[in-house]
Amino acid sequence: MVPAWFGWRRLLQGFVLLLVLLLAIVAVRTWRVDSRQVRTEQVDLEVPSDAPQRLAQALRVRTLTSQDPTQFDSSAFQALYAQFGRAFPRVHAALDTTHVNGLSRLYRWTGHDPSLAPIVLMAHVDVVPIEDSLQWEYPPFSGRLAAGHVWGRGALDDKSSAVGILEAIETLLKRGATPQRTVYVALGHDEEVGGRRGGRAMAERITADGVSPALVVDEGGAVTRGALPGLHDPLAVVGIAGKGYLSMELTAQQPGGHSSVPPNRTSIDVLNRALTRLRRDHLDSHLGGVAGTMFDYLAPEMTAPMRALLANRWITSPVLRSVLNRRPPTRATIRTTTVATRLQAGVKDNVIPTTARAVVNFRILPNQSVGRVVEHVRKTLKGLPVQQEILRSTEPPSVSDVEASAFEMMQRTIGQVTADSVVVAPYLVPGRTDSGYYADATDAVYRFVPYQLTPDDRSRIHGSNERISVDDYRTVVRYYMQLIRNADYLPTDAMSTKSEPK
Repeated sequence: MVPAWFGWRRLLQGFVLLLVLLLAIVAVRTWRVDSRQVRTEQVDLEVPSDAPQRLAQALRVRTLTSQDPTQFDSSAFQALYAQFGRAFPRVHAALDTTHVNGLSRLYRWTGHDPSLAPIVLMAHVDVVPIEDSLQWEYPPFSGRLAAGHVWGRGALDDKSSAVGILEAIETLLKRGATPQRTVYVALGHDEEVGGRRGGRAMAERITADGVSPALVVDEGGAVTRGALPGLHDPLAVVGIAGKGYLSMELTAQQPGGHSSVPPNRTSIDVLNRALTRLRRDHLDSHLGGVAGTMFDYLAPEMTAPMRALLANRWITSPVLRSVLNRRPPTRATIRTTTVATRLQAGVKDNVIPTTARAVVNFRILPNQSVGRVVEHVRKTLKGLPVQQEILRSTEPPSVSDVEASAFEMMQRTIGQVTADSVVVAPYLVPGRTDSGYYADATDAVYRFVPYQLTPDDRSRIHGSNERISVDDYRTVVRYYMQLIRNADYLPTDAMSTKSEPK
């Protein structure tokens, strides 16, 4: 007769053996991940010493955005373009310029070989309104040069790109350069409200007759430090996709009356319950897709614990989800986000309102859709007397190819103009940009501008004290110069897997 303890001993031995085998698999997968970085040497590109002054001048022009096209101050946009004409005379003499829907500008720099697929450099010149100018260290439209920075609304989002592109081309023209490929510069006037009359109209012109750009570059990613535990080098995140967009209005109606005799349930109570449900019962996070590709690029560059976590997602996904969901920036890369952005109820402090309204904004992962989010809202709010109306929606754009030679060229360019230790990784832009209008024409759409974006700086975008450092702005100009130079070395088939270094 076999003692009972013998069976338990065999079971324990089997468990230990299985654990050892599991740890061995994890260790092998951790240390066998190969780096996907492109090593290169920095290039020496001289930027005019007075370049930051030209950015400062552009920041002084109040090119404010508006949902209503008739409310745009056209004189401000015209003044900005007139300023561009004076600041960049070679650009406006050598490039063809088209006015698109009055307030956007499309430049065309014809290359030596017009048969080659063109590249598109994008930016927008509209800026969001100021909520409270008293919160600013310097007036928001002063374009102040101080403390090593250029201050003003649009310094990061996105006049630094617009002016930086023109500065780069002006400098190249001064040196007698002409690109092999045609270069388009698309400056939109309504990106902050969807870009339908600016960015979309210009994309339709460029891609007419089946033209497929070899490269489209827009804002979206930046250079960060300390973004993830276990990564000591600076991280440049290049957006290969953006999120979809959905705004819904929720309306609750209940009997009103005098605040001295409140009913059991008011319209505000109902609306508050609806908003609480939506924040609590969110769509599941997703570690595949763009996030999974980003982890593949990051894992080889991390220290041991995080490297093991990212390289073995087949077993570590619960821990990884927990880590990423702790911080808003990383949470937004793996989840469709939900947040109430506008509230309206009541007319007097002693009157119970009969109607309460809220606008809820969703930013949708590429593997989900507007329809799926709308259905999720309906199920989540089932049983509550809340009316739901879609105000504005855009499906997530398609994901760009990281195996394309254009992405490798982006990696090389970033390394050439920033630090040689920079880690470049694909990234899901938590918002949307006008670059989504090119998604059906090419899978080489990338979103990146090489300024340093700390957590403090991130809050300045659409917030108070927006600024860009003078050094970062010079890097922005060098980046666009080198992109144009390197684009000449893209293969004729821009989707090939390798490109020649420059």
